[in-house]
Amino acid sequence: MKNSKVLFNEKCAICNFEIKHYKKRSNLKFEDCSSMNDKYLKKLHVVFDDGKELSGVDAFIYIWERTNGYNWVAKLVRLPFIYHLSKIAYFFLAYILFWRYKHFSK
Repeated sequence: MKNSKVLFNEKCAICNFEIKHYKKRSNLKFEDCSSMNDKYLKKLHVVFDDGKELSGVDAFIYIWERTNGYNWVAKLVRLPFIYHLSKIAYFFLAYILFWRYKHFSK
């Protein structure tokens, strides 16, 4: 397994709440990206030492596959129809959270 770290916005209450849960149930490395550029604030990212990145739904699938009790969620979301619906839903949810963070977190 490649070395990876999950980049999440610790200053977003919703993001932080969910990631705290995953931290308790996995051995993944997590890093706050709230001071990074907007690319990392707009979506959840997993970055690897070799420069590869996963973002959005793909990043969540990666996390779920490595979090105790969530492998079934990863398998479910990988189903083609659900995967595509998840990407659409994530797009809108991530946009709303990013907009909220940018306008109300100061």
